[in-house]
Amino acid sequence: MTTSTPLTKDLVNDPAYCRLDLRIGVTALDVMIYNPLEDNSLLLRHCELGADGGDSLKQLETFIYDNPLLLSDFKTTTAIIESRRFMAVPDAIADACDHIALLREADSDIDRRHTVIDDRLDTFGARLLTPADTPVVNFLRRTFPNIRLHNSIHPFTRYCHANLTKGNTVKVFVNMRGRSLDIVVMSSNSLHLLNRFEYRDINDAAFYILNCTEDISDEISEILIGGDREQRDALMPLLRKFRPYVMPMIFPSAMFRAGADAMKAPFDLIILPLCE
Repeated sequence: MTTSTPLTKDLVNDPAYCRLDLRIGVTALDVMIYNPLEDNSLLLRHCELGADGGDSLKQLETFIYDNPLLLSDFKTTTAIIESRRFMAVPDAIADACDHIALLREADSDIDRRHTVIDDRLDTFGARLLTPADTPVVNFLRRTFPNIRLHNSIHPFTRYCHANLTKGNTVKVFVNMRGRSLDIVVMSSNSLHLLNRFEYRDINDAAFYILNCTEDISDEISEILIGGDREQRDALMPLLRKFRPYVMPMIFPSAMFRAGADAMKAPFDLIILPLCE
């Protein structure tokens, strides 16, 4: 189900100046078109996807073909893919091993036929390896020949690091969604934790964040919460009972000029233009 009118070619004067960014979630697709040179130019669309992989691919195909603007020649096209499975590894290991074999050592349910998305975390000398559904990847690459593919936690990690001060101060960054969260714990030169957690209740989310940061709690200067506002506002009072410095992440001021829909976009999607 889409939440608005189709994206027709008359909505954008010159796609060659625009970005096309897609967020392919576990249960939804979000599409953002934005011209960085033009105020109030952001277009946002949302489509629910089925839980079954085959149905999800068909819905993805249908949505893209039903919105002809998406098939225009954009300046850049990027897709971030939300995944329950990924692994952060040092560069030396990523360079020396078979990625699928390494991922299957950690999770034997990963299909050997998966395509691995290899995201660089150069600041930390690390890589983020994500097994992605090959039919989805093939469709995206056929439809958008120059598309860049990333794990959805990758731009969030880059954005958070760019907002750190130099030094060894450790901060926790959390991106909240309706039923899942991303957590990144880092200093300017060290990556302590990078993970995704699914929760049913906001108390579960609070427990997970507190538990996975317990061993380094004395080093943490601040916990910053972004993403879904309702979930964020419910989470912060729970964390403040046990951690002294819990604050909301500020919406990136550079994206206010993009238009009213900017505030409605998923956080890891709206920050994409600031991470490249």
